This record gives sequence, C-alpha cells and structure tokens, in this order.
Amino acid sequence: MLKFFVLKVSVFLSIPLTLMILVGVTFPPTPRSSTSLLFAKVDKDVLLKESPSPRLIMIGGSNLSFGINSQMLKDSLNLNPINTGIHASIGLQYMMDDVLDNIQPKDIIIIAPEYQQFYGDAAYGRNELLRIVFDIDRESITTLNLQQWQKIIPYFSRFSISKLKPSEYFFQQSKKIGVYERRAFNQYGDVDIHWNHKPKKFPTHRKISDEFNNQIVKEMVYFRNKATNKGAIVYVTFPGYQDTSFENNKEEITKIEKELIKNNFILLGSPERYKMPNSMMYDTPYHLTKEGTTLRTQKLIEDLRNALTQSNFSLK
Repeated sequence: MLKFFVLKVSVFLSIPLTLMILVGVTFPPTPRSSTSLLFAKVDKDVLLKESPSPRLIMIGGSNLSFGINSQMLKDSLNLNPINTGIHASIGLQYMMDDVLDNIQPKDIIIIAPEYQQFYGDAAYGRNELLRIVFDIDRESITTLNLQQWQKIIPYFSRFSISKLKPSEYFFQQSKKIGVYERRAFNQYGDVDIHWNHKPKKFPTHRKISDEFNNQIVKEMVYFRNKATNKGAIVYVTFPGYQDTSFENNKEEITKIEKELIKNNFILLGSPERYKMPNSMMYDTPYHLTKEGTTLRTQKLIEDLRNALTQSNFSLK
C-alpha cells in the first residue's frame, strides 16, 4: 500500500511540474537573458545575410570571438570578415549547420573548432544550444539531430524554471559593459572589450579522456562538400591555445590533425603554430589577450594568404 501511495503522489506532483516546464519553454526570452553573449547570434546572423562579397566567414566557438582581430583581417586581405564564434558549448554541429544556408559563391570559410569538439559528444552542444534554439532562433529547432536532442533535453527543466524567476524580469543592466554580454561584441563579431583588462587566473585543461568522434569529422566533410558546391572554399585552422593545456593534450591534438589531413582538408598552419604562451591568455585556455589576439591574427593572415596564392580559387 505504501508503495502504491508513493507512486500516486509522484504521478500527481509530476503533472504540474511537467506543465510548468512546457509553459516555461514557450515563454519569450527574459530581459536578463536577452543581454547575454548568446544573443550576439542575432547580430551575427545579420552579418551573414547582409555582408557583401568578398567575405571571410569564421566558424568556431569563443576561441574565435576572444581570439581574432577582424579589422586586421579586413585591412590585410581586403575581405569582409564575419566572426560567427560565440560559445563552444553551442556545438560544432550546429555552428556548421547554421552557416550553411547563408553561404554565397566566392565565400572563404575558415573552421576553427576547439579541440574538445572532436572528442566525446561535445560537438552536439549543451545548455547553450538549448537557449539558442528556443530563445533566439526557433526555426533552427528542426535542424537538430538525435545526438543534439539527447544533449539538450536534460537542461529543459532548469531552462523553463528560469523563465519564472522574478529576478529575470526585474533587474537593471549596468552601464559598464561586461565581457560576456551581447554588447561586448564589435561590428565584426569579435570581443575586444577585455583588451585593456588584466589577465585572470584560470585552470588549465587536463588531458581529454573521451573517445575521438569520427562522426563529427564526417559532418565537417559533408559541410565542406555542400559549401564547395555553392562556390565557396573551406579551410580548417587551429585555435589559439594555452601552451600548458596544449602539452597536456598533445597526443589528442596530433590525432585531430592526422584525421583532418586524412580527410583532405586544407589546413591553415599547424596546431603547434597556434600554441600560445601563458602570458597571452586572458581567462581561459582559449581566450587571448590583445597581444595574443594580434599574434594569432597575424599568423592566420600569413597562412590564409599563402593558401589562397597556392589555390586556383578566384575572388573575381
């Protein structure tokens, strides 16, 4: 009898909880959440749709938003840069799918994934992907595959309950722009507001323990083929990565490079070339200071210029 009673109570309590989750999901984004860096996607989508040719589209996580000076790229290469990087936890799968429909003939595309995207299921997103597709771009819900749904479903309850918190609606945004806000991104999609800040202490990355994800490499091949058919050219480069974290994962990073070569990707530089000294890191192993951003961008300009010279790809 006790077990039956507990079961009935559990079922009874689960009904309002389920309703609350469903209602919360349908709510529009809250005023507080609308200020987050994820909403930079709105501005980046405008760039993808409206930036004129010749265009340079960069795909990746925050290693791009916190590690590229697009003005340098524009001035040096006479290309219109579009930095789509926001957050690694959106997942490389979504990052590529989201760009695909906006590719134009003669686009130059650079994929610069964080190394963890190639291991385990990191490429399929987390809470950040859930917020992207339910708060910012609901039309893209239909593009999610099974692996992506499996990754975001565990975050549904927390996401929905957050919509019901009064603090999400009654708050005053500071006049001082935070590093992780939509306002922190410039006209190209770079974050440069931290360039005058002092670097912060942060933990280095330990050795990646997950299995290599061969499927995400296949998805990159699929993306490359689709983009090529649209008249674009696709390159892959490597993130600016803290040297200590790099050494902790050297074997795993070498595996990534070998798989990319095996699948005939045109690589801009090598992982070692983009290994960055600790002194040039801002607040994570992927976020660069102004000095680090300048160095990484200089290397990318050199590598892209050489690659374009060697290819038959014409911007005319």
